[in-house]
Amino acid sequence: RMATQNLKIDAGQDHVLLLSGSLDAPAITVWTAASREFGDTETAFEVRFAHASATLGNVDVYFEDPAIVPGTNPPIATLAFGEIADATDFEEGIYVMTVTAEGDPGVVHFTSRETDLLPRFAHVMTIFDGDESDTAPVVVRSMTAVGNPLALADANYPAQIRLVHGASTLQSVDVYADEALTSLVVGGLDFKTATAYLDAGEVERTFYFTPAGSIATVLFQRIIPAPVPGTYNDLFLIGDTDDWSSVYAGTNRALATNAAKLRMFHAAFNHPLVDVYSVDRGVEFDETATAVVRAQYGAAMPTILLPEGDIDLYFTVAGEETVIAGPYPVDATLNGTLELLVVDVVDPLFAEIVDITQL
Repeated sequence: RMATQNLKIDAGQDHVLLLSGSLDAPAITVWTAASREFGDTETAFEVRFAHASATLGNVDVYFEDPAIVPGTNPPIATLAFGEIADATDFEEGIYVMTVTAEGDPGVVHFTSRETDLLPRFAHVMTIFDGDESDTAPVVVRSMTAVGNPLALADANYPAQIRLVHGASTLQSVDVYADEALTSLVVGGLDFKTATAYLDAGEVERTFYFTPAGSIATVLFQRIIPAPVPGTYNDLFLIGDTDDWSSVYAGTNRALATNAAKLRMFHAAFNHPLVDVYSVDRGVEFDETATAVVRAQYGAAMPTILLPEGDIDLYFTVAGEETVIAGPYPVDATLNGTLELLVVDVVDPLFAEIVDITQL
């Protein structure tokens, strides 16, 4: 048990519990307000603004038409950490939320993208510190009494994409974002390597893959979906000779203070299904070991939480003790992360584990 909060639930009241602090010293703040009931023809929505960013001081909140410069009008709320403003009604429409230092609209901490909000919803819009999964240092998340979570992304921090080359039969490639092959995204992406994170744009687009240094032919092309604003994403290149493809996946990069996080992607075409084992360093791998996850080719594996310590990873044929890769040493540290790519090698009976960790 981390923390306990006694709470009396009353009819007609909404209760929001904010858990803050640390694992060693957690704190619970309770926000309570009357439940909002809307008529069928109402065109307004309700917002309560809240402050849960441990790194920001007192803030002013502006929530206005995109054409209005913050500071033109008084802020809709001024908040300290742990505070929530009284409810305010707004007419349905497009709004921008701006968070600034208290009394200084020139010190901007957050500016949302233009957001079209529907009527007859009661929102709690809360300011949080971003984590490693967010491209921005400050994020705003909304929830309503009926669910419908909404993330307001900072317009100044675009979504990111990383390309990871995991296809052993695919040569080094150049990647273009246009059919005319004039807009180079990445040049010379080699097998078993990953790019840095790049701006992902805002709309769906097509990537064209050519041999490195040549535009004489397009090896294959893939449609890249419009990214979720403010997120990190990976594009894994996989497949076999002349049948290459890609897998697009959002990336949960958030760290855990009480565990090490292990993320893996299975790109080894010769091994459709594998089991992954974690064994204490120096302990012999045998039939007493227990698999921590089963992985399918072409799919990101679930994130694995590891206790602190030194371990060895083994990959086997699914349901067997036949080792195809490992031991792979992992020094698991609390609040640490490790990203691994599993790829084919020349011998089809085996595979290789590649570290693609990037923060």
